[in-house]
Amino acid sequence: MSGRPLLRRIAEKVLGSNYGGSIWKRIEIIGDIAVIRKPFNLSEEVLRVIGEELISSLHYIKSVWLAVTPVQGIERTRSYIHLAGEKRSETIYKEHRCVFKLDVTKVYISPVLGYDHMRVAKQVKENERILNMFAGFGPYSIIVSKYGKPSYVLSIDINESAVRYARENIELNKVASLNEIIHGDALVLTPSLQSEFDRVLMPLPDLFEKAVEASVLIVRNGGTLHPHLFVEARNKREALARAAESVKRVIEKFGIYTTVVGGHVIRGVAPRKYHVTVDVVIGKKSR
Repeated sequence: MSGRPLLRRIAEKVLGSNYGGSIWKRIEIIGDIAVIRKPFNLSEEVLRVIGEELISSLHYIKSVWLAVTPVQGIERTRSYIHLAGEKRSETIYKEHRCVFKLDVTKVYISPVLGYDHMRVAKQVKENERILNMFAGFGPYSIIVSKYGKPSYVLSIDINESAVRYARENIELNKVASLNEIIHGDALVLTPSLQSEFDRVLMPLPDLFEKAVEASVLIVRNGGTLHPHLFVEARNKREALARAAESVKRVIEKFGIYTTVVGGHVIRGVAPRKYHVTVDVVIGKKSR
């Protein structure tokens, strides 16, 4: 966000340069809500002071929440503590001129994925049929619908709250006619789908191999997979290369020829560990 230098100044004002220089990187602005991902070395009381300062300094921030756990469970949520401002966790988040209603405590949200949402949308060709296996509240599906020219987008998610928001968001963004949303387990539902798809999105790195195995036979020849995965590497270039190798290895177990045509290192998640997505075109295959 354009205000990130201001976040750093706020953090350093409260904590000094030693702690403030790192904590500001753990603050995300989602609509009118600020979320702080809890560092191990700072107490809840200190972080409440940060929250109050955010409310005071940034008048568009109405509520501040502390994420006290990493993303966990099949519904991809965190545990939160309210720090400051309104005790409200639902907001309107905007990205690429699309609007998304969501509750930060009930769905997975990561603004860092914004670049990849549009990167994938720009690849979509006219009349494509798209499957989004882990759709969440709908950002990939909706941005692809607005900026690509698909004829059909099927979204699946196991999180009931995410599905409810996705259904509301396709109406908010006027793309309901292109979209179908199913509440369920994509790993179970995908292999049973009767028609082929031109493109499959699988933005859940923890389930990378299972997602590829579940979807590879419902992608048409010449179609594209977009798996996400975690890889260990010394740098981003190596991470992208290793991700491509891993994806090809899983797909080619099925006797399917593949071509990696692109990809993106989304972020570093730990020292020498990266979240990566790759674009893989499927060659000739037999069902």
